[in-house]
Amino acid sequence: MYYFIKYGYDGAKFTGFQRGNGVNSIEDSIIRLLSLYGISHDIESAARTDRGVSARGNVFLIQTDRNINDVMGILNARIENMFFYSYALLDDYINPRHNSMKEYSYILTDYVNIEELMIKLLEFKGQHDFRNFCTVDSRNTVRTIDDISYSQFGRFYIINFYGKSFIWHQIRSIMAFALAGNKNPFSLKTKFTYIAPPEPLILRDIIYDGITFTNFNYIKHKRSMNKTLEMVRTRYVLYEIFDS
Repeated sequence: MYYFIKYGYDGAKFTGFQRGNGVNSIEDSIIRLLSLYGISHDIESAARTDRGVSARGNVFLIQTDRNINDVMGILNARIENMFFYSYALLDDYINPRHNSMKEYSYILTDYVNIEELMIKLLEFKGQHDFRNFCTVDSRNTVRTIDDISYSQFGRFYIINFYGKSFIWHQIRSIMAFALAGNKNPFSLKTKFTYIAPPEPLILRDIIYDGITFTNFNYIKHKRSMNKTLEMVRTRYVLYEIFDS
């Protein structure tokens, strides 16, 4: 049987995403555990995030005859800094890259004039050739950004990008360009060479038309996550006190 599994991770805790990328890549961590328990020897990933980039809603495909709730429980109990929270049983094989929408968010912790920043960012909305705003490989650099919006989380701003597909370093390059105060991005004759840091970027969700995911109660299997959350909250308050 084929399943999509939706999961998240703290990208700063891994040596990259793709298998073979260091001793502790995200794909290697998953495949190693699945192989150890005789569940599967391979997965297919929907999105390969840059080193240091986190996810709340990445997806991978797995083929297994094991009870999916047992698989989810093992993944959550045995892999730190990841959480596996929903799954979808598929009628047949589907390439996980054939999604209908991806949502990325970039977290801004420094002060910005959000109205001016959004004017610059919205110049990237629509279909464009992003050759000057990505790392070029064999893929087509013409992409469509369906929408760019922002939300506020406490005193932080979160910039949200929506599109079916993004190319390597595209969002980080866009953010660096807009934060630098630049205008008229598609009048550039040469590549924009700066990219924003990876740590504030998160893959929020991947959406598939006609596929329904079933929620899994991962928290009861993920005791380490509660400890990590408490530690992070404590350190945040500690450094707020240092800075006061």
